[in-house]
Amino acid sequence: MRIGFIGLGRMGLPMAGNLLRAGHDVIGCDIAPARLATFAALGGRSAATPAAAAAAADVTFSMLLNDAVLHAVACGPDGVLAGARPGHIYADLSTVTPAASAAVAAQAVPRGVAYLCAKVSGSVGLAEQGGLTLFASGPHATFDTLAPLFAHMARQVRHVGAAEAAATLKLVHSLIVGVYSTMLGEALAFGERGGLDLATMVDVLEAGPLGSRQLTLKAPVLKARAFAAPPSDIDTAAKDMDLILEAARHAATPLPLAAMARQMMAMAQAHGDGKREIYAILETFEALAGLTAPCAIQDTAA
Repeated sequence: MRIGFIGLGRMGLPMAGNLLRAGHDVIGCDIAPARLATFAALGGRSAATPAAAAAAADVTFSMLLNDAVLHAVACGPDGVLAGARPGHIYADLSTVTPAASAAVAAQAVPRGVAYLCAKVSGSVGLAEQGGLTLFASGPHATFDTLAPLFAHMARQVRHVGAAEAAATLKLVHSLIVGVYSTMLGEALAFGERGGLDLATMVDVLEAGPLGSRQLTLKAPVLKARAFAAPPSDIDTAAKDMDLILEAARHAATPLPLAAMARQMMAMAQAHGDGKREIYAILETFEALAGLTAPCAIQDTAA
């Protein structure tokens, strides 16, 4: 199939690359020339605007930063819907609010464009391997049409309901990651302040009833303090938490734990740590506890 792919960032580029490797003709669009050059080296074609990419394709995917970017890319004068012909399918993969996704769906209908709200969970590494989890909501027939394409980008593919259900589910996922990383950082700093060794705590927690797939994934990162150049950073988690809190405000849903986690992320950002791994939030709690360097842990224990 001829596929437009808008947004060739850390997640979008490997996903588009997997579609190329599967033999599809993929037309990419991105604001960064370096990303387009990398995409071209993989065998992809480039379009100057989202409208041009959609006009040359049967299906368009987008993987974008936030609500505002989605609105511009989808509904702007050079956007996907401006270039898409009747019968085109547009699936947005971005982490955005349900309201932002619904606004795109509403504008797609009168243009004869089928819209699918599709989201992914997983790391950049899983995106490169085609091992993401992808879930989508909207017309089941549209989902069935795109399922073979989704299978090139994800190991698990599910239809999860109507309308914007997938957007809400993605925010549920991001909320759990944000609160869990914050809770774990607070607990580990508490243990360090009491004289415990970080690696020992992580090993015991992972092996016991409090173990989880998330902790197993992040255990090596925490023990090695490998917080630089992460697959997902504090700035991204904070952006997602802002989307969650905005959606909760519209739905009149209280999220006290999410709000507190967002404030801890703000503290890390204020100290210049926004580009560090989300689990580097541990360092923010260590600083609050007076453990400003690993050596301070031994000093406190003594």
